[in-house]
Amino acid sequence: MKKFSLILPGAIALLMVATPFAVQARPSGLLSQQTQQQPKRDRANKLNLTDAQKQQAKAIRDQVRDGIVREVLTQAQRDQYNAAKQRNERVSWRSLNLSDQQKTEIRSRMRAAKERMEREVLTQEQRDLMQQRRSQRQQRGVRPGA
Repeated sequence: MKKFSLILPGAIALLMVATPFAVQARPSGLLSQQTQQQPKRDRANKLNLTDAQKQQAKAIRDQVRDGIVREVLTQAQRDQYNAAKQRNERVSWRSLNLSDQQKTEIRSRMRAAKERMEREVLTQEQRDLMQQRRSQRQQRGVRPGA
């Protein structure tokens, strides 16, 4: 139970941020990508999310990502983002050379989406476990999401 409460907040953050936006600085082989993604999947699996919860979380992530692309990125950045998506490539925010203001706005939207997911997707028991893990992590001095 204690381990679960430590993993849940990080896993939600990873589900929101890492899944749609994580990119390797340079391309690597499929095996390497699968190996690097495995811990994220394990964390998500430990959440015991139902299929409906997973779909809800994905819908929120997609909505936030689409809003960021549409409302935060410049036209040139959108073009670069869309071109990479057309080539079935993952898009790195770093590759878009975001301004400090854009970075701040994206962080704000991601934080709001995380809170929304906690509120709308997780059960009360899952939220309680998440809060318990946050408290334990803070007592140990571990950064959230680390």
